[in-house]
Amino acid sequence: MKEQWIMTSIHPRNDTKSSRRQSAEKIVRLNVNLNSDTAEALKDLAEERGISVTEAVRRAISVYKYIEDEVSAGHKVQIADKVNKTVTELVLI
Repeated sequence: MKEQWIMTSIHPRNDTKSSRRQSAEKIVRLNVNLNSDTAEALKDLAEERGISVTEAVRRAISVYKYIEDEVSAGHKVQIADKVNKTVTELVLI
């Protein structure tokens, strides 16, 4: 089943604590719908890394953007396994 991401609201956060913490960056609140498997995987990743679910989403988006930018620039994205001395090319279709 294909995941469905729906943006239901966007608005800058106005609380002063958030404003002080990230003065140069506006915070945007997004609501997304995830299937239960994806939501569980996201929670598991956050717990394993000791980060919030929000931070896990930020990191996932950053990685996805990096990969898309590299592929768009004509570069290969590869994962090197130094232990097994293998290289795996990541291909997005």
